[in-house]
Amino acid sequence: MTKMGVNLYKIRYVLDFIRRQGRLPTDEYGQLLSADDMVAWFGLKDCLTLDELSYIERELVGIIEAERAVQRLRQSYQGRPGVS
Repeated sequence: MTKMGVNLYKIRYVLDFIRRQGRLPTDEYGQLLSADDMVAWFGLKDCLTLDELSYIERELVGIIEAERAVQRLRQSYQGRPGVS
């Protein structure tokens, strides 16, 4: 299954691998790495084509945005009275 030279099975497995690692990697200040930095962190430039790298970076941007949204939800939820 390919789209624009992208092996979607490979992409899916790589994203599943990243998700199984637990929390996304952060910098020394606890901020989530950018999609480009995560590509370097996981060494993806060595195992993906340019089309696949572009595709996975877009997916990582979405995952990072989702993680940040959940972090904000946790913070606002913890601030509610009666929530421990």
